[in-house]
Amino acid sequence: MKNKLVISLLCLLMSHSAFAGITFEFVTKEPVKVMNEFFDHARVLLIEKVYSDYVIRESSQECYITEYRESSTPSGELSTNAFLSGVVGGMIGNQMGDGDGKKALTLIGFLMGVKAAQNQEAQANGATLYSREMCEQRYPQSMASGAMFYRITYVYQDQLFSYISKAKPYTDIIKVRVNVAPIDDYIVGIN
Repeated sequence: MKNKLVISLLCLLMSHSAFAGITFEFVTKEPVKVMNEFFDHARVLLIEKVYSDYVIRESSQECYITEYRESSTPSGELSTNAFLSGVVGGMIGNQMGDGDGKKALTLIGFLMGVKAAQNQEAQANGATLYSREMCEQRYPQSMASGAMFYRITYVYQDQLFSYISKAKPYTDIIKVRVNVAPIDDYIVGIN
């Protein structure tokens, strides 16, 4: 109120002094703040969903049960019985096939004879059958596509503008900030 009164008084003085040929020059210590920004409303014309591909990586655990025998005889040792069973298995394998196939079948027969004898010995020696749950961590990946953001196109003062947002406007009228400023470089001090 006080400022308006002072300004009105100065304007009155200036108008009277202009007729008398006297001019006043006002010097202020503070810069005059000029509002060059205001809010208005604009109309939304188009809302587009912008999609993007992304990777879904889920962690899953797969478990299964495995069985094994543990005997009292040290592992890695080949008993006489197992060796003789291997020889018999090798002789049976040697009776089959021709050429390189005969050699392969002889070796397979030997190994099968050894394994069969070791299993029989393990059962006879009181080997214990154990079962254990084994689990493996898996990370399967899949691709998915989804809306990441919205591109909103709107009109203000017969001009088109657009912006990007994660939220979709709820109405077809949005609030906009209008900033008015001179484009001349030599104008300084107007905020």
